[in-house]
Amino acid sequence: MALNFFKRGGKGEGPGTGDGGSGGAGGNDAGAGDGKFERNPAKARRFFEHAQTVADARNYEYAISLYIDGLRHEPDNMGKHEALREVAEKYKVGGGKPAGLGERMKSTGKDPVSKFLDTEKLWSKDPLNLSLMLEVMEKSVAVLKAEPELHMEEFVFWIGEMVIKFGRGSRKTTEKVFIQARDLFAEAGIYEKAVEACKYALALRPDDASLLDDLKNLEAEATLTTGAYGDAGGQEGGYRRMVRDAEKQRALEQQDALVRTGSVQEELIDRLRREYGEKPEEADRLDKLVNALIQTNEEADEGEAVKLLREAFERTGQYRYKVRSGDVIIRQSNRKLRALREKLKENPADAEAAAKFKEINAQLLKFELAEYTERVKNYPTDLSLRYQLGRRLMAFGKFDDAIAAFQEARADAKNRVQSLLYLGVCYSTKGWHQEAVDTLREAIAGYAIEDDKIGLELRYHLMDALEKSARAEKSIESAKEAQKIASKILQADIRFRDIKDRIDGLRTLVEELSKAG
Repeated sequence: MALNFFKRGGKGEGPGTGDGGSGGAGGNDAGAGDGKFERNPAKARRFFEHAQTVADARNYEYAISLYIDGLRHEPDNMGKHEALREVAEKYKVGGGKPAGLGERMKSTGKDPVSKFLDTEKLWSKDPLNLSLMLEVMEKSVAVLKAEPELHMEEFVFWIGEMVIKFGRGSRKTTEKVFIQARDLFAEAGIYEKAVEACKYALALRPDDASLLDDLKNLEAEATLTTGAYGDAGGQEGGYRRMVRDAEKQRALEQQDALVRTGSVQEELIDRLRREYGEKPEEADRLDKLVNALIQTNEEADEGEAVKLLREAFERTGQYRYKVRSGDVIIRQSNRKLRALREKLKENPADAEAAAKFKEINAQLLKFELAEYTERVKNYPTDLSLRYQLGRRLMAFGKFDDAIAAFQEARADAKNRVQSLLYLGVCYSTKGWHQEAVDTLREAIAGYAIEDDKIGLELRYHLMDALEKSARAEKSIESAKEAQKIASKILQADIRFRDIKDRIDGLRTLVEELSKAG
């Protein structure tokens, strides 16, 4: 790593460095002396299939162990890390306890992969623990460096984004969390995210000149890598796109060494159809066929995938098949909306495209509302689903129901700030100004950054609620506070929403209330 200003491993700083817990069933395929990990996808798949079955039966603790055992044979299977994370959240919501002292003290893992997975298992039983999250990130970087044949880049990106999100969502977070994330991102060469983490650290310690110097150096490194990876901006940044492309490439290479052409894709789908027809009861065969069908982005293939998933749901009663079929339909509709949106950008006067966009968007909203209503009934402890349901209820103007959904969803750390934002907007829409102001203040207190998109959105709606309160109650204090917030938004981004017009209106309101007083 080129940046010599990063100093790690000091006492009292950074996550713990213990060797982790149990090695679990299956062990590590790496030789003790050759330092090279041997991936075994066939063994991993057996554990993953069992884990899915056990998770469907809601035995989440056992499912966690099985996913970890599978990952011991294929530690860079990003899809299974994400599946494990979903199980971990359900384990937590269902009242699951963190690992006990005995499990935490076990230390059979001697190599970087085992240490990484032992720690991920502990984190999966305590998924909101930010210290464990950082420790998992640290150990994943160690695997990235020790086992270059493993493709751990995307995991580091994924876990690092989560560290930043959870760090921002906690009032107790100090700048050390973001500094640690910054160092680990930089060590992995993911400079665009290191820049982001450094900015959050600087927001908590704005007078730190060394942090400012670090940020400048990181931005220089990020600029150098932008050319290689493409545009580094946005949630789906250049580096992550590069990683995902690499993962797709590797998966294709492993698929019977087939040449990547349209005809070969058809051959693959035909082969998977035959294999599924031979043993339709095997979930893995259905999953492979569905994945291949939806990857074509062809409406006919997606329709076939939906039909297969619905049949599987009717045959097995496993609700996850119903969820997957709904996701495919939502994906189709969003693709159509994106195409129509681009068409309207080129020709805003295209009345036919505008009418079609409106029709599909209305159909999608109706479908999503029904889908998420049903999903909440089937998974009542999954708070992320309540957040998604609240958004759809809000879009349909069902504000009382949306308020109830967001009030429950705010207990979920992942969506807390956004839930509070939408809750405040719902209160304000109903004319409950004080409730809106209180809720939006709570959201702002839990979000450290003032001038990013979310920070500006929070302050805009607080300004709006204060202005409505000022007009309703003839309150000069509320009007002045709203004007002050509007001024800060304007100084941060003059193009944000209608802030130029709003600040002029607030100045007039303050003058009118001053004269009236």
